Amino acid sequence: MTLTPLLPLLIVICVSTLAAAAIVTLLARLAPGGRSRPAPAELRSVFLFDGDCLIDATAPARRLLDRLEGPGTERDLLVSLLDHRFPGLARRLAALEGDGRRRIEARGGIGWLELEHWDGLLRLSLCPGGPSAPDQTSIDAIAFAALQDELETLRCIGEDAPQLIWKIDGEGRLSWANRAYLRLAEAQAKATQPAGDAGQGLNEGAEHGRGWPPDRLFEVGEFKPAGPEGESCRVSLSQPRRPARRWFEVTRLHRGTETVHFALDVTEIVEAEQARRKFVQTLTKTFAQLAIGLAIFDRDRKLVIFNPAFHDLTGLPIAFLNSRPQVQTVLDRLRDRSMLPEPKDYASWREQVAALEAQATRGTYCETWSLPGGQTYRVTGRPHPDGAVAFLFEDISAEISLTRHFRAEIDTARAVLDTLPEAIAVFSAGGTRLLHNEAYETLWGAPDPGLAETGITEEVARWQQGLAPSPAPGRLRDLVGGFGERSAGTERLRRADGRGLTCRHLPLPGGAMLIGFAEDAAEGPRITTAETGAPGQHDPEAPVRARGR
Repeated sequence: MTLTPLLPLLIVICVSTLAAAAIVTLLARLAPGGRSRPAPAELRSVFLFDGDCLIDATAPARRLLDRLEGPGTERDLLVSLLDHRFPGLARRLAALEGDGRRRIEARGGIGWLELEHWDGLLRLSLCPGGPSAPDQTSIDAIAFAALQDELETLRCIGEDAPQLIWKIDGEGRLSWANRAYLRLAEAQAKATQPAGDAGQGLNEGAEHGRGWPPDRLFEVGEFKPAGPEGESCRVSLSQPRRPARRWFEVTRLHRGTETVHFALDVTEIVEAEQARRKFVQTLTKTFAQLAIGLAIFDRDRKLVIFNPAFHDLTGLPIAFLNSRPQVQTVLDRLRDRSMLPEPKDYASWREQVAALEAQATRGTYCETWSLPGGQTYRVTGRPHPDGAVAFLFEDISAEISLTRHFRAEIDTARAVLDTLPEAIAVFSAGGTRLLHNEAYETLWGAPDPGLAETGITEEVARWQQGLAPSPAPGRLRDLVGGFGERSAGTERLRRADGRGLTCRHLPLPGGAMLIGFAEDAAEGPRITTAETGAPGQHDPEAPVRARGR
């Protein structure tokens, strides 16, 4: 039997078989929807690291790394992304020692991670073992799940953030807002809604801003640069049925044609700034009424605050003071105007100025400046917070003049007392000796120079050393140191050598008491029992004593 008639049939059968096989092969390689399914090796994300440096990666791995942003190396970013799906991954990678292969199962059973370590090189392979991701040509299942975890985390952060966050599209419409923004918008809409409309439906409530999109909360003003990318401005939000306003710091970031806004409630900060401003204004008004000149220099020793009295006392021009001069410059100008004590030489004066500033920072500087023009200033330095220092200038010319006048009167009174032959001492209401004359020192001796004040008790003790025993000094002590009504009177005393003394006491204004001692003229030494205090004896020549207290 010849095969020539069958040859065409065999050729047709072979061609048909080959065509069918090609069709089956082609269908087997087509993914659902007409897309080609790549080989399993092409689906895996494989990373090769040398330490922290990425030296090679597959195409899916490259696409995954392109989605990661933030500080750190590519290895740190990848480990941070996969740590949620593979708990403890960072710790396990840090504990790798020696060469070998390890396998870490993913949370949820959607795959595993193969770790191969040799000669300091690390190979990470993401192996999907569960349902495939929607688009396996771009990313594998594990990487897709990790990105989904990160997306869910970011979504929760945005929704639960206490800040107001919203997004405006390229046409100026609100395209997204977080929960804090929607709550505030709903509260504002309810507050502006009439009380009778509270029970109306959603469609009616949408007219008051409770539908989507909600009413715009802020009419932002002019933004100013804030940081490398952002802009910021401060806006206020009126609160219906409340007099106070809420203040927000709004930051705007440009993302393509859209802008993302963040609003932080700074009402307390604004109120604190307003309170501080009012306080400063109150202090400024108070300083303006002071007769004491005030000049405050900051930590750089520049004049930041001064009151009108400082200008009046120093005569420095307002334009000069407003230019915030240094403290050295101010003192130089004061010296030029003869408003500083004239030193012997300029070098020593500069040293005194440096000492003045150092003492003022410690709060110990206080001096009296006697100016060439006859004026007298009391200058005090006081430290202020944050390294500042304040100087107080007080014109005490009238006070110094009055003090000098009183001192001159006192000196005149002392000179008059010194001319009297009677030994006189004046005691205060508390019994302290205020003044005495030269005759008093001659009679009883000079007082102890080490004592700043001498009382009646110490003076009586000195008298008794030069007197014959007598109760009279004790009565004088009780009279000066006692209370109640006191009258003038005399006491007869006798010195230790027998000479007699007449002691008179005279009340003065203010509770003071004058006590004078005068020797008896041409009387010889004679001691009687009356002066010695012997009982039953009496001197008929003794005058009546005034003992009123």
